[in-house]
Amino acid sequence: MKCPKATSSFLFIFFTLFSLKNFAQISESIVSVPVIDSGSAPIKTDTAIFTKRDTVSKIVIDAKAPITKPLLRNFLSAKSILAPSLFIGYGFTSLGHNQLNQLNKQISEEVVEDSKFRTRVDDYLKFAPMAGVYALDALGIKAKHKFVDRTIVLAISSVLSEQIVTALKHNTHQLRPDGSTYNSFPSGHTTTAFSGAELMNQEYGARSAWYSVAGYTVATATATLRIMNNRHWLGDVIAGAGLGILSTKFSYWLYYKIKPKITRQKAIY
Repeated sequence: MKCPKATSSFLFIFFTLFSLKNFAQISESIVSVPVIDSGSAPIKTDTAIFTKRDTVSKIVIDAKAPITKPLLRNFLSAKSILAPSLFIGYGFTSLGHNQLNQLNKQISEEVVEDSKFRTRVDDYLKFAPMAGVYALDALGIKAKHKFVDRTIVLAISSVLSEQIVTALKHNTHQLRPDGSTYNSFPSGHTTTAFSGAELMNQEYGARSAWYSVAGYTVATATATLRIMNNRHWLGDVIAGAGLGILSTKFSYWLYYKIKPKITRQKAIY
């Protein structure tokens, strides 16, 4: 199968941005931890293992150690929502921008050249990131939030994103690349995949940036397959990615905003 050049460029840029984003996050969290000069002997704490070798301090997060929960305001900080907002903005802009429309058509034409390519893997792959969160926890690698908390957040995110996607599909009336229906924008599969990827990022990103990278990689693969199946335009999947990420971030913020009212606990701002 020949992958379109434009799609390949998009994937490279997209994956690189999120890799850098998540490595920056884990680096910041590592820098914020006090350095312990222990010589060559490791010191194990409740949250990490500290070692000192050749004046270089290294921190390895214990798989069974609890992770500090973020402040409520961090879920929807300007820095946190910048990337998904830009993705959504690009998607909407592509609906009426001639050059972006031309890019959409160019990719679709290259996909059609390999018309024999068809797969239903994306129908199942979109659930992989969110399933991975529960699989890791079942294997003993503790998530940031408890089972009930993250499940409620996932439910809120799923309902919210589904309603938004359905409304946009109905109102934008965008024809799919294969000409089958007028509900192309945005990509629901991509929204679900990136919603799950952001769940993985929130639950395991502070433990290791590679969990976040893995989640976003699977979500990007889902978006790619939607394009390769000739079911979506490039703008559809970029907007879907932004919606998925933002819906999960908002769901965390909303849940921890209303949870204190239910449990009578004080919210942490």
